[in-house]
Amino acid sequence: MTKIVLIDVKTAGTSGDMFLSALVDFLGEDDALLPVAASLLIFDPSLRVRFATKSDDDISGVQLKVSKDSGMRFKPNDLIEMMDAVAEELELSPAAKQISQRALNEILKAESRAHETPIDKLHLHETGSVDTILDLVGTAYLMERAGLLIDSKIIATHVAVGSGTIETEHGLLEVPVPAVAEILVANDVPFIMGEAKTEVLTPTGAALLATLASEFIESSEGFVVKQQGIGFGSRDLGEVANRMRVVVGEFVDESKVKPKKPEKKPEKKERPKKEPTKKKAAPKKKKEDRAEMIDSWSADEVIVIETNVDDIDGEVMGTMFDTLLSEGLAYDVVMIPAYGKKNRPSYVVKVIAAKSGLKSIAEILIKHLGTLGIRYATWDRLKAARETIVCKMEIEGLEFMVRVKVSRGIDGSIINIKPEADDVMKVSRETGIPVRALKPRIAMQAHAITE
Repeated sequence: MTKIVLIDVKTAGTSGDMFLSALVDFLGEDDALLPVAASLLIFDPSLRVRFATKSDDDISGVQLKVSKDSGMRFKPNDLIEMMDAVAEELELSPAAKQISQRALNEILKAESRAHETPIDKLHLHETGSVDTILDLVGTAYLMERAGLLIDSKIIATHVAVGSGTIETEHGLLEVPVPAVAEILVANDVPFIMGEAKTEVLTPTGAALLATLASEFIESSEGFVVKQQGIGFGSRDLGEVANRMRVVVGEFVDESKVKPKKPEKKPEKKERPKKEPTKKKAAPKKKKEDRAEMIDSWSADEVIVIETNVDDIDGEVMGTMFDTLLSEGLAYDVVMIPAYGKKNRPSYVVKVIAAKSGLKSIAEILIKHLGTLGIRYATWDRLKAARETIVCKMEIEGLEFMVRVKVSRGIDGSIINIKPEADDVMKVSRETGIPVRALKPRIAMQAHAITE
């Protein structure tokens, strides 16, 4: 059955970081974006991301906090190469990769039209930063992890763009800025001014909306919410709640859904009359009461899925393992030898994953193993604080960047330092130094940096 995914952006528009925040809230995993951020550290070692819980009008959600090298800018070709490298490292599915690539292409084409300059000659400002790739690839990655790219119909409300002017690296610009206007018009995205007196729709937000949504509706009234994530923006909009929603549910009246292309294509400079923004939002399903921190350890919930099998060969089991891990559905998969009925040798297959992955994982287990059923339960989990840093190494005149995962105890002391295997193997290949000799050198440098 096809599920309906609604992107509700009528109140305060959207941006790349709001997409990421809403999807992290939808998944219920504060560290869901870390693999994407870690893959970008090679390009900007100062990049750090974290998510904070925020509430407004008794509605809670998530807000993204990003720190980066604000002076670093990339050319269009650099962004394309960066996106390809990150997508490859994350092993994005073809569908997720296509979404991120198309969204980036929408931004570059819009900037090219707005400045009347070929893409390869563009000098990008805000859209040339590393967080553009974080926003685009991160959204595709999280959509995939949440199971929103399979058997889904993605729709969106008419998007608020804001009004007035905004100060940019190009100077003072009218809202919506040229790149946003180009994306909206080129993709026939219905928009309203909204109540905010500033920009509320960014180029990355517009590109993601145009790429993901196949149809648009005037409002979310009549849409029954089954699951949702709320993402807050960073800007203070006064009385306007700066948030968007990603919702899975269904319409009471299916006739509310309208085709993406309107009967008449609006002119580029045409602006519809200001419409009132509805502030009432569907109540968010309350999460089970759970402290965010227990004795300074990070806490979350996972689902543990199990099944018993007694007639599976090694090739089948290996394929199942690869499928679950390569598609990012599982945190871990283990196979435990056991004895079953009639004293037959058997295995207990145990999968630890995000709660949102239950249906997809059950389908894979049944399909690959032929089991007739699975067991599952929700577990509370405590996690040590973790971060990924970059160590710069100089060996025989060559410079290498190696990512290192650092975990800490409740007192801040270092528990473990683990260099990224792919980075270490690359250094080993190029220098001839064995991996076992490189790891202690990298760990010592990482320890010196983090202490």
